[in-house]
Amino acid sequence: MQHFKRPLIITGVAIAVALVLGIGAATWIYNSDISARKQHERAEMLGGGLGLTACLVAAPFWFAAAARVGRERREAHKAGSRSADTRD
Repeated sequence: MQHFKRPLIITGVAIAVALVLGIGAATWIYNSDISARKQHERAEMLGGGLGLTACLVAAPFWFAAAARVGRERREAHKAGSRSADTRD
């Protein structure tokens, strides 16, 4: 679990920033003098863009942590199989 501390923190920060930006931008959009249909369309695009951006920010950290865990498990498996070979 120690490998996932940084990705969890970064994901939390990215989501918090996306929420703050989303609320601020949505407030600005809905207070503007455009039609309700255009407001709704812009708010949809804003939400999709912020969600995608938050995922793109957090994903590399999750991939790196998963690769580190996989590497350690493979090394532990190799070390375990080597020690079993030397017992024979």
